[in-house]
Parts: sequence; structure tokens; C-alpha cells
Amino acid sequence: AGGYVFYFRHMSSRHDQEDKSPLDLENCAAQRNLSDEGRKQAALLGNAFRKLAIPVSRVFSSPFCRCKETAMLAFGTAEVSPDLHFAIGLPKNERSAKGEALRKMLSTVPRGQSNTVIVAHTANLEEAVGFWPKPEGVAYLFRPGADGLQAIGRLPPELWEAFQS
Repeated sequence: AGGYVFYFRHMSSRHDQEDKSPLDLENCAAQRNLSDEGRKQAALLGNAFRKLAIPVSRVFSSPFCRCKETAMLAFGTAEVSPDLHFAIGLPKNERSAKGEALRKMLSTVPRGQSNTVIVAHTANLEEAVGFWPKPEGVAYLFRPGADGLQAIGRLPPELWEAFQS
């Protein structure tokens, strides 16, 4: 019915690829991308949200291609946020700043009777709230409110397949 924030780690990616250095966020060929399985997972996710009529007002994504593609395949939109840049490898002060920015996003009540979706990485959620999201495609559900941020639960990537029939 609304009022929640879904935090997704991007769907399954190709581990035979690596993000190249120096990082070029505009060049998907120089990054680790979604696998065929990850693309399928993202489509299943979007189908499940539509079938269950889960309202979504905003979809935020890391600037990495695997996150943007997850968001686009599932929800058809992605607001790219530099605050969701992959936190691993960043200096401690930048990691902390990314964590604080994500905590603020997770604590922001969604617009109207809707939900917010965030698609990013493992280290970002760990920096923000101490959860290390595994495996790829896992989601954590949060309820922001006046009394603070409440973690509701963990949603495994297999869950969305159950809503396809």
C-alpha cells in the first residue's frame, strides 16, 4: 500500500568481467554487467511488482551500468544518484559520506501512497545500516517514519519468481 523503501542489490552479474580502472561510468563495456540470469531476474522482479500492484513513485540507481540496467528492466526508469556510487575502494571519508547519504534516502518517507526503490551495491548498505546484502538480487525492506528507520525484512531474489503464475 505504500510507505516503504526497497533496497535491492543489483541482479546477478557476470563475474568473468571486472570494473576497469580508471573507471568510466559512461562505458558499460568497461564494467561488470548483468548476466543473462540477472536480466531475467530483473524482468521477473518488474513483473511481480506489477502483478502485486506494488506502487512505486521513485527508483534510484547507482551510476554503475549493472544497477541502472536492473532498475530499467524491472521498473522502466532510474534516477541515477552519485550518492549510490559503489563504496568499496573509496577512501574512508567518502565511504562514510555515501553511507550517510543512503541512510537519509532510506529514512525518507515515500511520496503519497507509494514506495521507493533503490538499486545499488553491497558495501553501500553495509556502510549505511550494517547489512551486507548477499546474494546478488536480494532486497531489504525498510519502513521510514517519525520514529526512525525500521528494517522490516530480507527478500531473496527467488521470491519474485513465485509471483509469475
